[in-house]
Amino acid sequence: MTEDVHNASHPDHKFPTILGALGWVVIFLLLQVVAGVMALGMAIGMDDSGRDPTALAKDPSFVAVPTILSLVASSLVMLGLLWLHLRKEDRAARIGLLRWSRVNLLQTIGLAIGLIAAGLAFNHLYATYIIPDIKVQEALRKMFEALPDTPLNTVMLFVAIAGIAPLLEEILFRGLVQNALAKQLPAWAAILGASAIFGAVHMDYHAFPALMAMGAVFGILYHKTGSLRVNIVAHMVNNAAALLLT
Repeated sequence: MTEDVHNASHPDHKFPTILGALGWVVIFLLLQVVAGVMALGMAIGMDDSGRDPTALAKDPSFVAVPTILSLVASSLVMLGLLWLHLRKEDRAARIGLLRWSRVNLLQTIGLAIGLIAAGLAFNHLYATYIIPDIKVQEALRKMFEALPDTPLNTVMLFVAIAGIAPLLEEILFRGLVQNALAKQLPAWAAILGASAIFGAVHMDYHAFPALMAMGAVFGILYHKTGSLRVNIVAHMVNNAAALLLT
């Protein structure tokens, strides 16, 4: 991705390793599971409706708030751990987190718009013609729809999906995973590999091709610009637009 990451003369030249990057992915998933179980358990424990706990756990309107809270909490913890990791040996700078694009502004904007448009077009065709009777990420959609319509919940959802998630996912899947793979594989293979992992961690096999396509979009953008900042901004705009439209 960037020359700095592959500089063999650097004292931390092995960063990021494939094993290390995949380890961070595992930590990311474990934090989500632990936070989700804790949040749901606390919500059930505080419930005074007298309903059966099993029924509560299956009720999207009950599960929605603790799930969003757990996602925010686990993501913030993950970002804190990554910050501690990346502040050493100028790792943040070496993965492009501290700089803007290596190409000019117009080229960067054109790349971002063109790539995202291509990804959205693929996703539209996929959802329309490949799996027309199956809604992509249906469980997530139902949870969002079940979230009580209050200003606080709206802000929390927007911050989680359009703010925290793009920041964390770009650092994790492009900054660490894609860079680690690129040290051993051609650029295109590293992009596809990181995109496949990005799609897989969402745990929705119907959505996998669509998620992998968007992962590839951001992987190519990162490869061309060398900047995680550009990717984070583009990812935030994409997620914010998707939320506003739905």
